[in-house]
Amino acid sequence: MIRLTGVFVASLGLASAVRLPRRTVRHSMTLRAVASPDEAWAPLSRSESEYLIGEEMVTNDEEASALADRCIDEAVRLFDAPAEDGWTTVFEEDGIQVETKPLHGVYADSGVHIVRGRGIIEAPAQKFYDWQVSREGFQSIDEYLVNHRMVEKFQWKTAEEKLGYEAEKDYDLMMNRVEWKYPMKRREFVALDTVDRKRKILISKSALHPGRPGGSRYQDEVPLDEKEFVRAVQYYASRVTPIDENTCNLEMVTWGEMCDSYSAFWVNLFNAHVFITPKFQRFREAMSGKEIWEESKIVDNAWRIIKLLPSIKPDLSVFSLKSDFVKGKMKVE
Repeated sequence: MIRLTGVFVASLGLASAVRLPRRTVRHSMTLRAVASPDEAWAPLSRSESEYLIGEEMVTNDEEASALADRCIDEAVRLFDAPAEDGWTTVFEEDGIQVETKPLHGVYADSGVHIVRGRGIIEAPAQKFYDWQVSREGFQSIDEYLVNHRMVEKFQWKTAEEKLGYEAEKDYDLMMNRVEWKYPMKRREFVALDTVDRKRKILISKSALHPGRPGGSRYQDEVPLDEKEFVRAVQYYASRVTPIDENTCNLEMVTWGEMCDSYSAFWVNLFNAHVFITPKFQRFREAMSGKEIWEESKIVDNAWRIIKLLPSIKPDLSVFSLKSDFVKGKMKVE
């Protein structure tokens, strides 16, 4: 039985957020003039919203290291942000709590909220973290991914110099790309993945790389290249901390946007109830020894929202009817 908070239930009666037509987000020269891209959006944590680093070009070890450092700081800020500081609880059951909060910054126009989840895993922290950063663990984190390919591996120079980290033993830093079998046209994700074994933090942040031309609609550094794929954007961060010898606490922060025309209202429901919440169950099953991998179909899973929240009706607005998701669903039927 799913339990929703009164605040979230009340919000369901409001009109759904309408996605803006596809466009490229332009940044002003003022934003580009600051020392760090993040400074233009300070304070990064506000009572009404949080900030996420956007897609940035990574071409060498120095750029990868600098971005990885900022991603670690960003993840810790989001993990530690007080719940009373603008976070809304949308799910609470079986020791799992899921909260959401709007964004400001480069992704604000999406209307898609960031999602944070916490829960207990019945496994030693080191065992669970090692599994999470394994091939099977990555597949369990994102059950929709196919055709994974490493684009480039980097040296995390700042972690080596400041923290004494050793490559592969203490960290991995790499640009990866994967696909989602999204309706009508596949989505491609290109992300800088940071594996920090000492702090038991894992981060996957959408980024730009010359080895995979193009970027999403939320950046203007490179032109769109959607001949074969639509570039989508995502963020995943997790932190594992021990509770005792046999249990650990898992914190996850996620955000994702398929760069479609579907309303943000529905994307927010999907991200909170169909994308992040089931991860805890899969992780728990994996730690109990169960074989959990199976390739999931995003269309089938997304329509589970109607069963989970029967008071909600499918979004058939003009904008949504133009989306690849709805056109793909109607084509199948």
